[in-house]
Amino acid sequence: MRRRIHPVVACAVLAAAVGIAPAVGIAPAAHAAETPLVIWTDATRAPVLQTQFAKGYDGHPVTVVVKELPAIRAELKTVTVETAPDVIWAENDWTGDLASSGLVRKLPLSATLKARFAPRTLDGFKFGFSYYGIPVMYENVALITNAALVPTPPKTFAALSKKALALKAAGKVDIGLAVAQGTAGNAYFMNPLFTGLGGYVFGKNAAGSLDAYNIGIDNPTFRANMPKIDKWNATGLINSSVDEKAATAAFIAGRAPFWITGPWNRAELQGLTFQYRISPIPVIKTGIAPSPFLTIKGFMVTKFADEHGVLKSSQSMVRKVLSGDVLQTKIAALTERPPANLSSTMGRLAQAFAVAGTDGAATPNIPQAGAIWGPLGKAWSSSTSGAGAVPAGQSFAEAQAAVAASVG
Repeated sequence: MRRRIHPVVACAVLAAAVGIAPAVGIAPAAHAAETPLVIWTDATRAPVLQTQFAKGYDGHPVTVVVKELPAIRAELKTVTVETAPDVIWAENDWTGDLASSGLVRKLPLSATLKARFAPRTLDGFKFGFSYYGIPVMYENVALITNAALVPTPPKTFAALSKKALALKAAGKVDIGLAVAQGTAGNAYFMNPLFTGLGGYVFGKNAAGSLDAYNIGIDNPTFRANMPKIDKWNATGLINSSVDEKAATAAFIAGRAPFWITGPWNRAELQGLTFQYRISPIPVIKTGIAPSPFLTIKGFMVTKFADEHGVLKSSQSMVRKVLSGDVLQTKIAALTERPPANLSSTMGRLAQAFAVAGTDGAATPNIPQAGAIWGPLGKAWSSSTSGAGAVPAGQSFAEAQAAVAASVG
């Protein structure tokens, strides 16, 4: 007989990790002989899940095991069947890797359930023709405007550039647009500018899935718009010497009128001594929407649920409870991120970032996606490094070639 994690033991581990009473969430005696449903999640989400499933689910006690997010992905590949999870808290960009490895199970979704989510978040857990998870919350960058310097957020990127450079020329600021790059560059922060000029990482095939061989880093539309990058560099609007720490410090000190960042800087935003506005990245080229990456987190059902004989209950838990608006509101509120369920509620900060992410797209989740970050970040860094910058045409052509070589 296979051995599973005993719920009392797991609850003790949880209590030590998140500081709750060990008795909370221990399955009732009636469930003692039942196979537990095991959830791996991080310490932030654990108390909510423990409370939600204190009485078990579908006749099974529920065991919540706390792990750091990177450990969930890494240990899923090496865990023994006896101690493996049935449901995991996961990031959407794991999907292709875990699905290809057979570590997660497909999650059939009804049309009614799909309608509870925007396609841009739901598709984060889609791989091929199938869904492998339910989105719960997401995050993306937005434009933060210092309202003391610029009362109204600019409607176009040209207006942003003009205002930023005028303030810089007048000596009122020393950074025009505070966007984090640094030596290695940062393709995530720069993605709205990349897509706003017509760039894309991976295109889609006829089935609507990401196509690893349709790489759009040096596509004709983007190539035609690359002179704008050279101009941003020449005017000093954007300089890759500004890393995340420098961008944050400059905006907080009032030394930059505009900042591109996300809700992870909520503490800094809430501590500002001046008014600010959160808005979408303004249009750079008419007819092309700047699209920030959406980093989406949610729940997936593992192959071990099948091996433990609890696949149907695990899938039901994800579809019926973890997809719900009330629970998603609670989970997303813990970190002030927008919840994925469209009926959920959120605070003003999360709502502002959600609006800024309306044209966003999920970070690519195919196994080849890891190949893009280094070359694309380097292209941005080298083409916006000031006097010694490499022309954008050359930088992004090299990035395209590097990604294509890596994909094979």
